[in-house]
Amino acid sequence: MRRFSRGGMFLMKKKWIILIAAVLALAAAAGGWYYYSSHKTKAVNYTLGTVGRGNISVEIDSTGTIKPVNSVDLSATVSGTLQKVLVKQNDHVTSGQTIAVINSKALTSTLQQAQDTLENKESYYNRIKALYDQNAVSYQEMENARLDYLTSQASFDKAQADVDDTVITAPMDGYIIGEPMEVGETVSQGLSSQMIIATVADLSSMQIKLLVDETDIGEVSKGETVTFTVDAYPNREFHGTVRDISKKEYSSSSSSSSSSSSSSSSSSSVVYYTVYVDINSDELDGLYPYMTARAEIHGRSSENALVVPTTALRSDSQGEYVYRKNGNGLEKAYVTVGITSDSSVEILKGLSEGDQVVVSGTVTDSEAAAATSSSRNNRPPMMP
Repeated sequence: MRRFSRGGMFLMKKKWIILIAAVLALAAAAGGWYYYSSHKTKAVNYTLGTVGRGNISVEIDSTGTIKPVNSVDLSATVSGTLQKVLVKQNDHVTSGQTIAVINSKALTSTLQQAQDTLENKESYYNRIKALYDQNAVSYQEMENARLDYLTSQASFDKAQADVDDTVITAPMDGYIIGEPMEVGETVSQGLSSQMIIATVADLSSMQIKLLVDETDIGEVSKGETVTFTVDAYPNREFHGTVRDISKKEYSSSSSSSSSSSSSSSSSSSVVYYTVYVDINSDELDGLYPYMTARAEIHGRSSENALVVPTTALRSDSQGEYVYRKNGNGLEKAYVTVGITSDSSVEILKGLSEGDQVVVSGTVTDSEAAAATSSSRNNRPPMMP
């Protein structure tokens, strides 16, 4: 029989005590880690903001050219050389004032011939008419003489009108814009591009022709206010009002091409519409035709509206929504939006002032799933 000494028994008990102590230490460490991991605050990757109230409006930026509301390019309806030019650039003219005179020998000669023919036909008709009244000639002979006289009268009237057209007059009160043509220059009619003798513009009323992108044109209405600046006065702000919106589109095309063994090209068009803005009459001082205006159209606006940053708005198949703080988590809040500006969006329905919503950052899949689950009963009904 094997026997153990007292010393051996002591060593065995000591080993068991050390082993039990190690197991208890491991258990305590595991429990502490579990407690810590279950109670520590989870890190978030998003930023919350508070829903508040403020003023919001639609602002549409555009660039255009300042032009007179009324201006006329004076061109010739007859051919010849400029015999007189009676105005110079920036002169003020009145309606009916002579601007230039065209010398046309052919028209003068034609008028003289027409006048001679008219006098001859008139004299002949008067003699035949007198004879007809005495029953000395037939009615037909008298009628032929009358028709010849009327024809010559029409020819003379046309020749006179052509000569009258050699005198160029101002159609309205205004100013001569740009340099007129010079004496001795030849003018012609019927050219594909008309020869402009002079331009008369009424500078008492000016407008801007703005080109607005088709994505923004729906926000523009007649009567809306406009502010603009020009390069000549960068620190001065001018004002105007939308007078009209053209229904005719203007397309600006851009193209790109690439090649390998062969080349190909593609083009896309951006559609614009012309918006006519009347400049305030008391702010015309210092403005010149054809200046470039950098304008801002002030569209729809809402005061004391419920607003959130545009970065808070998201969308899915059900509609537009935000992530709203709910207790220690998030929930989806579907919203109805109104005016949208560059940085903010108006909330018409779905949120209350003081709500906290995610305004930036990333919502994790688990947080999004929890939010989706908590908001199932709040989803708007699907349209049939």
